[in-house]
Amino acid sequence: MNTSNYEGNICVYDFDGTIYDGDSCKDIVKYGLKKHPFLTLKALKKAKKLNKEYEAGLVPFEKVKEALLSFIFEIRNYPKFINKFVSSHMKKIKPFYNARKTQNDLIASASYELWISLFARNLGVKHVIATRTDSDGHILDRNCKGAEKVRKIQQLFPKATIACSYSDSSVDIPILEMANVAYVVEGNKLITYKRGYQFKNNK
Repeated sequence: MNTSNYEGNICVYDFDGTIYDGDSCKDIVKYGLKKHPFLTLKALKKAKKLNKEYEAGLVPFEKVKEALLSFIFEIRNYPKFINKFVSSHMKKIKPFYNARKTQNDLIASASYELWISLFARNLGVKHVIATRTDSDGHILDRNCKGAEKVRKIQQLFPKATIACSYSDSSVDIPILEMANVAYVVEGNKLITYKRGYQFKNNK
């Protein structure tokens, strides 16, 4: 399917905290601590140091994220590690999503495409926008959040109508306002979005 020529409706879903109960980045770090503690602790230490530099304005956030998740790419067979992580965490997909799923859903996430694409495949979702990396764990382009997420949606589906959108975060307000109908997701509760809504999650 050539998405750039698609003129129908799509439904856009954020992933973490929206259709997934929790933060998949944090969960994969926790999973790494269980399965590969030495590599994960080394990555956490590196990320902590870089986070101070990020807060001082010396490095972009992408460098902190790369450091935090660098342990994945040091695992000898990391695709197997990712597969096992996704399989063991499919139970965290919220029930409301399966009830609303359509053929033209798009998952748009700041988490790595590396595992978001597998979650999507297991859910039968064809379209994914997420943070892309090379085989060494370096982020390609930018972290897929905020304005970058909007840019990628418009690039992939320039002619489509966003029929509905769902997110738990105020960062996704631009995407919510692009949709005909939008919902704020709080836990398992769906709230129709209106401008001025006070989000509990502002990250």
